[in-house]
Amino acid sequence: MLDTIYIGLSGMQAYSHGLNVISNNVANLNTVGFKTSSADFKDLVFQSAAASLNGEPQTTSPGAGVASDTLTASFAQGQLSATNAPLDAAIDGNGFFMLNDNGTMLYTRAGQFEIDKNGNLVETNSQLPVMFSTAATTVGPLNVNAFQTNPPIATSTVTLVGNLAQDGTTTTFDTPAITVYDSSGASESVTVHFVRNATNPLQWTGEVHDASGVVLGSQVLTFNSDGTPTASSLSIAATVTPKSAPKFKVTFNLGTAGTFGGVTDIASNGAASTVQSSHVDGQGIGTLTKYAFTTKGELQITYSNGNTNTIGTLVLARFQTQDQLKEVGNGAFVAAGGANPAIGTALGAGLGQIVGGNIEMSNVDLTNQFTDLIIIQRGYQAGSQMVSMASEMIQQLLDMSRGR
Repeated sequence: MLDTIYIGLSGMQAYSHGLNVISNNVANLNTVGFKTSSADFKDLVFQSAAASLNGEPQTTSPGAGVASDTLTASFAQGQLSATNAPLDAAIDGNGFFMLNDNGTMLYTRAGQFEIDKNGNLVETNSQLPVMFSTAATTVGPLNVNAFQTNPPIATSTVTLVGNLAQDGTTTTFDTPAITVYDSSGASESVTVHFVRNATNPLQWTGEVHDASGVVLGSQVLTFNSDGTPTASSLSIAATVTPKSAPKFKVTFNLGTAGTFGGVTDIASNGAASTVQSSHVDGQGIGTLTKYAFTTKGELQITYSNGNTNTIGTLVLARFQTQDQLKEVGNGAFVAAGGANPAIGTALGAGLGQIVGGNIEMSNVDLTNQFTDLIIIQRGYQAGSQMVSMASEMIQQLLDMSRGR
């Protein structure tokens, strides 16, 4: 009967542990990246049962109750929830984000990221750096300080397209204003002024003017009888002199000789000329305006000048089995028993895709948890009844020994 009490108590203790596990699961219902755990139960036997150990026939070692000292985590994917935070990321499929905790690698599905005061991209709760693949390292932290601005580039080429009217009474034409950039990123406004030859409609003079009308460069342009430019009339060279930056040369391209892809000189039945710029290289200085993750985990940044830049790619880890992971709290796991995960990037080597602006919520299923709770409660009550019954029987035995 004493054994019955101990066995009943082991059941109560095991179910109490199971209740703790369920309570923790329910409490983390809204925890980002949380993975449900379940208590593992195992039966116990009396290792000191002499008859069983001696191998005597028709004897068995009686059970010693139950124990629950291990947990099994479920890595089923949780629901993805949109946050619209540009640095948040969720993994749709296999894989874990990697965090560096002073040399120890942690693995997590919690993808709430931010930039810390030092410019490093870190996991929000732990403030541990997130591992990226960059131009400098295969696996390492990402610092964004060097990418806050996009440097200016002086304009060197302007491409012109359109038609110079071979006929009509208007013999001059000015292109719409064209913005070019000096080496400091400051903008300068220029136009190209065209004048048709009074006696030869297939010949024009092109002059590049600054905003004050100063001529920066000129060129006599000759066209073939079909209106296409000749080999000697494919560009106008100009030199721009800014107020606070070195002067720089700009070439205004009119196209390819003998083709209609650039500037032409075709009779247009009195219609006006239509030449304008189709492309201007160079750029002003750009400031960082937006972050965004691609499905491959590439972190792209957009600048105010319209340029984009990919500064790093999230590194993901994939484990063969879930027992290779050990939970350490805060939604993170470590590799157990020296396990070495496969390392890669999203959409490669069996890894899922990255969904930017989303986070993976907890995979806790309340229906399953409450079902398990009922079973745990019944098991605890049964163990308690066994202890009470054995206690009553012992009491009856003691009363008999006292002659009651």
